[in-house]
Amino acid sequence: MATLDQFREFLVSNLGFKAHQINDGDGSGVATTVEGLEERAAFLVSTSVGNCYAAFKHEGSATLSESEANRYKALSILMPNGPAAYCVIEVAGHLRIYLVEKGNEIHDEMKDWDDVRNAEDMVREFKSELVRGLQQWAQKTLHTENSLSRFVQLMKGCWQDIWDIENKRNDWIFDEFTRFLFIKLNEDAKPSGSFTTVKLKSYCEQNNHMGDKAAQNFINNLFDDLKGHHPEVFTDENERVLSKAATIERVITRLEGINLKDTQGDVLGRAFEIMLSDTFKGKDLGQFFTPREIVAFMLDLARDNPNGPALDIEKSEHFLDACAGSGGFLIATYEDVYKHALGGGVEPRKKEQLLKRLGQETFFACEIEEKAARLGKLNMIVHAVNAQNAQWLHQNYLYNEEYGGLKPSIEYEVDFGDGKKKRRIGPDSIDLVLTNPPFGKSVKTEGILLDYQFGHEVKVFKSKGRPPEKRPKNSQDSEVLFIEHYLRVLKPGGKLLIVLPDGVLSNATAKPVRDYMREHAIIKAVISLPSETFASTGTSIPTNVVYLQKKRPGDVQGDIFMARADYVGRRANGDPLKENDLPFILEKFCEWQAGTLELPEEDKE
Repeated sequence: MATLDQFREFLVSNLGFKAHQINDGDGSGVATTVEGLEERAAFLVSTSVGNCYAAFKHEGSATLSESEANRYKALSILMPNGPAAYCVIEVAGHLRIYLVEKGNEIHDEMKDWDDVRNAEDMVREFKSELVRGLQQWAQKTLHTENSLSRFVQLMKGCWQDIWDIENKRNDWIFDEFTRFLFIKLNEDAKPSGSFTTVKLKSYCEQNNHMGDKAAQNFINNLFDDLKGHHPEVFTDENERVLSKAATIERVITRLEGINLKDTQGDVLGRAFEIMLSDTFKGKDLGQFFTPREIVAFMLDLARDNPNGPALDIEKSEHFLDACAGSGGFLIATYEDVYKHALGGGVEPRKKEQLLKRLGQETFFACEIEEKAARLGKLNMIVHAVNAQNAQWLHQNYLYNEEYGGLKPSIEYEVDFGDGKKKRRIGPDSIDLVLTNPPFGKSVKTEGILLDYQFGHEVKVFKSKGRPPEKRPKNSQDSEVLFIEHYLRVLKPGGKLLIVLPDGVLSNATAKPVRDYMREHAIIKAVISLPSETFASTGTSIPTNVVYLQKKRPGDVQGDIFMARADYVGRRANGDPLKENDLPFILEKFCEWQAGTLELPEEDKE
């Protein structure tokens, strides 16, 4: 734990800075953005050479996303008298220190305090042409962040418009809202789109005999065009926009002033994600969302190298989430792979090959609920990830209807659409699983139970000549079957990071499940989460992130990393919370992996 106050003391006591060189709250610590907005640093450390350190305190949440870190780094670049060499950010009682190095790239590498002594030398290296490049990057970054805030408000305004006029349930409003949003996105991709009030009024005037139905015909003509472009998402040919004429006109009026195709960076995807997390809470759709903080934490745990990707597509590795919900794990992993493998400096031919691999045979997702599967595909599109870049299977992953339950459901085939290539997700085929399966649900389908060790019992008869007989149990918890299934499909050495309820790890009746995990996998980590982690989705039971690695020949169970998070950056109602123990736990896990973790004396044997 470290604060800006402690860092300030370090600057004076260890680095020899004078109090007058640390400026708080005056004009020297104010950055002016391209839009004329002023942002103030907590303090700015300057010498005759220039700015050495720009310090900020992150408020509002206990996590710091990459985009938020970039925002602070952009502000440190735009300080008066030139960019600061280091950007220092306090996040939930922890310091993150970023170095602005040569070139226009902003490096995310955290530096130890002893490495910040060369600030003046770094400042001297900022030549005028470099400063211009950094400033351009910073202005663009801040423009994107300001656009995000405005766009979130715009989307919420559309939602409110539909609510005010239609007065329907949240799930109905969600369906209408997404239709409007994607019609707009589709029209903005055209040289001259039709999502405008001028074209709406013109159509209604030409068809005034239809009354209010004219507006519905207009918007549904646009919707039909959208369905033709995204049949993998909008699968029902008879699906229609159902809103009244007044709603259609108000939503078009609100949205027509912005071009979604010109939206910078991942603003649209992030705004959509914020909108969803703010809107859907409880059991109606909230059950399909895993908090962003948990997704990021589990993805980071899966990295062999803290600075490397969680999934290596150069080795043709594969990802699976068979309880994909809104696609949070899939999207985060996709973006992580793209950033590390295709983010820059890749030879064009190799990049083309990797993109093809990324789009055809890397990501697999399954979701039994039709609304959630569609939501996941929509979420991919607004994150600038083609929904066809993942093989989405809308079915019960535990049961393969194609085989009538006669074969293990992991043996279904996936057709890539060319009529020639097919893939089979069978045993030993997946490298990484990140998942939050439904728990507390009983599976009673006989065809499913007979396929699983934990779904049936074997009756042995005393009479000679009568073979043993498999008999399904009355029921089995879904999370138990998912554990068995995932450990089947993982390759030896493959990783499973899964959210599990406390009962699987502690109840006496679940001992066979724990024995199964120990038999087939190395248990690398167990992190206990607070009971309110998923409260906003209708689940208020203690849960854990469990990290398993499927055994390879010769693998032997060693020590298990165990930790407890009291706070995860979310309140029980889903709102952001400043306190978050997950970054600290991740830091300690990385130290444990590297063999450098210092245990307290009372924990040593």
